[in-house]
Amino acid sequence: MPLDKILSSLRIRTRLIYTFSLLTVFSLILCGSTIYPLVRSAVQENIEKELTNTTRAMVNMVQAAVDVSVRNHLRAVAEKNLEIITTLYNQYKSGEISEETAKDTAKKLLLGQKIGNTGYIYCLNSAGEIVVHPKNSLIGTDVTNFEFVRKQLENKTGYIEYDWANPGENEIQPKALFMSYFEPWDWIISASSYRNEFDSLVKAEDFRERISAISLGKTGYVFILGPGGETVVHPWVTEPVDNYSDILGQRFLKDIYNKKTGKITYQWKDKDSNKSREKIAVFQDLPEMNWVVAASMYTDEVYEPLDSIIYFVLFSIIVALLLSIPLSAYISNSITIPVDRLVNNFAQVAMGHLETRSKNQSPDEIGILSRRFNEFMDELQGIKCNLNTEVAIRQKSEYQRRLFEEVFNNALEGITITDLNGVIINANPAFTTITGYDVKEVIGKNPSVLKSEKHSKEFYKNMWKDIREKGHWVGEIWNRRKNGESYPELLSISAIHGASGETTHYVAVFHDITEMKSKEEQLKYQAHHDALTGLPNRILLHDRISMAISRAKRMEKKLALFYIDLDNFKTINDSLGHALGDKLLQKATARISRILRSQDTLARLGGDEFVIMVEDISDEFHLIAQAERLLTAFSSPFELDGHELHVTTSIGITLFPDDGEDSGTLIKNADMAMYQAKAEGRNDYHMFRQEMHDRVERRLKIETALRQAVTRDEFVVFYQPKVDIKSGRIYGLEALIRWMRPGNEIVSPAEFIPLAEETGLIIDIGRYVIETACINRKTINDETGQDLIISINVSGRQLKEPELLKDIKDIVATSGCIPEKMELEITESMLMEDVEATVATLDEIAALGFALSIDDFGTGYSSLAYLKKFPINTLKIDRSFIMDITDDKEDARIVQTIIDMSKNLGLEVVAEGVETIEQSQMLKKAGCTKIQGYLYAKPMPLDELIPFLKNWK
Repeated sequence: MPLDKILSSLRIRTRLIYTFSLLTVFSLILCGSTIYPLVRSAVQENIEKELTNTTRAMVNMVQAAVDVSVRNHLRAVAEKNLEIITTLYNQYKSGEISEETAKDTAKKLLLGQKIGNTGYIYCLNSAGEIVVHPKNSLIGTDVTNFEFVRKQLENKTGYIEYDWANPGENEIQPKALFMSYFEPWDWIISASSYRNEFDSLVKAEDFRERISAISLGKTGYVFILGPGGETVVHPWVTEPVDNYSDILGQRFLKDIYNKKTGKITYQWKDKDSNKSREKIAVFQDLPEMNWVVAASMYTDEVYEPLDSIIYFVLFSIIVALLLSIPLSAYISNSITIPVDRLVNNFAQVAMGHLETRSKNQSPDEIGILSRRFNEFMDELQGIKCNLNTEVAIRQKSEYQRRLFEEVFNNALEGITITDLNGVIINANPAFTTITGYDVKEVIGKNPSVLKSEKHSKEFYKNMWKDIREKGHWVGEIWNRRKNGESYPELLSISAIHGASGETTHYVAVFHDITEMKSKEEQLKYQAHHDALTGLPNRILLHDRISMAISRAKRMEKKLALFYIDLDNFKTINDSLGHALGDKLLQKATARISRILRSQDTLARLGGDEFVIMVEDISDEFHLIAQAERLLTAFSSPFELDGHELHVTTSIGITLFPDDGEDSGTLIKNADMAMYQAKAEGRNDYHMFRQEMHDRVERRLKIETALRQAVTRDEFVVFYQPKVDIKSGRIYGLEALIRWMRPGNEIVSPAEFIPLAEETGLIIDIGRYVIETACINRKTINDETGQDLIISINVSGRQLKEPELLKDIKDIVATSGCIPEKMELEITESMLMEDVEATVATLDEIAALGFALSIDDFGTGYSSLAYLKKFPINTLKIDRSFIMDITDDKEDARIVQTIIDMSKNLGLEVVAEGVETIEQSQMLKKAGCTKIQGYLYAKPMPLDELIPFLKNWK
């Protein structure tokens, strides 16, 4: 088939793609075939030059290694002979031999040595005369006319290279020597050798490792050959060349050695695969050593970059081909796709899609044809559009009519339509469902047939006013069903306007909200009542109290709140279960309700707390009578599920307006009064007083300030001296915490220590006191020279703290204090809380070296049996007994008993709170000589204590 027919049978797109692709591939093949030979030649020349440079570098490196090796060898010979001569000289000096014998022996030893083939040892003196020489005829000859000899005389030690011709010979040869100087005999000991004999002095091992470490490419390496092609250094050929199994390899090694310098290509058997591969070697001789240094690589590694170029050219052809195809496709598509789209547009029109338009706006011929197509379609669609509009209007009207009918008949809301005069002209089925009236019964009637009479005429007047003015009304309204039942509904009335804007009809849409109203009331009740007892909750209580306060203000009356808490309810709830606890709360509610008036309010705040609000209070006796009735109501036990439960109450009482003028204040103050009743023994009532409120406010302020004081370092440790009145000396100190608030306000420990115990802050405060006392003890000792024992109070909360022992150990370690000079004081009542645990803790503290004392002894309940268990050293008699010891015989007997008991138990006894001389004398007479109190010293800070101790007499 002719080519033009073949081409005409193909699509334009296909012809363009083929043409562009063939042109691209042909161009790349032509470029590759031209460039490759040039690149191959350049790469080959560069690699061979690199091998030659590598070989030269290796020759220089080996030459340098040879020089170092020979120098070290000659040096070793010279220094060794120096040591021998020194030994002979020492024998002479010690008298073992004569000096002449020593020198003769030395000469024999020197002349008996040979260096390499012809090297020898000779000696010169500082005058340049030969002292020792293998040729006896030269002994005594002055050789200072030689330059190298003058260097020897100048330096006497070191390495020299020089040219030398033997007497009677014309050939000058390079030579080297190393010399050492033996001063006692003035001998310059010289070890010399010809450089062409260095091969006998050098060992290949001296530089084998450095040569073997050099790699060329992946498998290339450097090697050295000696005479006959024997390997001096080779990575893996170690046997004699004649024994090497590869004949070609033997020949190759010998050829290299014979040629000395040059380049050779040869076949070499790979040691791993045992197959022969072509290699290239570049080599250069090292005449001085009679060696040849060579660098060798496989030729396929040498020309590997050329393979990469071939692969790159092939890859470029493939990539170019792959790129040319989409490029050709892109160019052909720019021509054929617009034509295809225009053809497709005609097909769409044929299928009835008259909105079809060509998007081609290009200025070429296809674009012009597309615009003419669009103009034709615009004309054709205009005709059809007018026809479709008329059809659509009619269809939409029919659809809306059917949709309205569906909505009207299926809506859950009742719908009525009235004319302008309010006469019902239609209603939907939901209307019948909600009102009970059949549609036929109400057509032609006014909607007033549903009127419930629950709204005034004014209500309906305002409703119709909004409809006329705003066009709509929405709201809740009560209507009546056909059976006479009234019901609430959510009603929406809208005016319907005609084409000219005038009102033509009214539409009412309503929804029965009876169930919603019921749920709303239920939720409202639940939000304001307790779920368990049905009583008003806190929200409703506050509301009722606020209303009662308003009434009381108007009528100038008083009202009271009774805050009730069931004693020990938590214990019952936890031990017998929450279900029984709930029943108990319900029974308690019933008992309280029975003694209340109908106008009184009983509310539950939560848990076991109740509040009663009583209005119209005439006097406080009324309150007391009511409180007594409440206590009596709980005097008999509760019978619940086979359990007989005795439950009492604690009651706090507040009065309006005396104790507060709002619900929050009255409830809060009643709560405080209730806690006061609990504190006084429970099963009681307590009237609120302002001082209670002030006390609580003070406590809250102190607690807040106390937390801040811990972080602000507001605490200071004071020290009160302890005096031995028998000797008159101060033997110890008690560390006492003081809180110095801003403005130098001092807060009493009695006020903040219990609060710190309760909040847990005592842990940090106590740790601070122990640490400060341990640090200050060393300061006191250094400043005053007095070795005093410091006692520190430990609270019950601290003693139970698991970290107490660790803290004490850490403080001792960091402060460097002596535990045997420290004492911890524990109150007597604290010891009896958990005897076994307390004994264990105190034993561990005592094991650290700390002394232990019982503080406030006599105020607790410890017995002698328990007292013997504790590792106690000292008893401190409480100040309450000391205070009246001179006037109260009972206190005097108690103090005497404690002193006698201490002596019998082997314990020391200390009296605290001593303020008068009479007390001091009486204690001394009773046998207690160690006292503490204001009689001798008040507690003082460290800066006052040190001068006090220095001045004590």
